[in-house]
Amino acid sequence: MESNLTHLLRRIDLAIIGAGPHALTLVTHLLQKRQKIRPKITVFDPSGRWISQWEQQFAALEIP
Repeated sequence: MESNLTHLLRRIDLAIIGAGPHALTLVTHLLQKRQKIRPKITVFDPSGRWISQWEQQFAALEIP
């Protein structure tokens, strides 16, 4: 029986570590050029969503 991790690794062509502004820019650019690559891109971030650390830091500094 194939593990979930093995299955995940077989479908990923591009792994992006972190979901900050640089990663968001990279993924946006790639998808504008090649939309078919979307299922092959996986973003790993502990928060589970885009730019969450930036949002927290902006809120702490009261930056709108």
